[in-house]
Amino acid sequence: MLDTLLTLIMRPLVKMQMDGKVPFAKACGVRLSSMGDGVARCEMAQKPELLDDTGKLADGALFTLAETCSGAAMAGGFASVILGVRPVAAQVEFEVLQPALGLINAQAKVAQAISPLKKALRTTGKINFPVEVEVSDASGHTVARMHVTWNLKKN
Repeated sequence: MLDTLLTLIMRPLVKMQMDGKVPFAKACGVRLSSMGDGVARCEMAQKPELLDDTGKLADGALFTLAETCSGAAMAGGFASVILGVRPVAAQVEFEVLQPALGLINAQAKVAQAISPLKKALRTTGKINFPVEVEVSDASGHTVARMHVTWNLKKN
């Protein structure tokens, strides 16, 4: 019950703090659209300074969008305890599937149930868990995928 109450209080604060606060993500135009219990949606508009020499969105910009979205999913799932942990993106696997054009969207999801992860964090003081991210372009095609292993450790 207390965890639910803390989540309801903290999640909007965490979302407000995350949206536009990471300097490079902000420079790329990444915007956090929504954050929930281990899920998040982010978007990024195509801007001339983000294009590669072929006129397509640069892979680094796609990476930034996906990694930011993974962090938002992690923070959304652990909003009730986020002030008491140190989160680290410990391992990242990123795959670009095809060129991206237009408005780019990312959807991220913690790949495990949040409640048992929180219990393990309380018990052991640290946890590792995966977050899966799918990135799609304006036409709805999946253009990239990311797998992030997040590490949370109590302060």
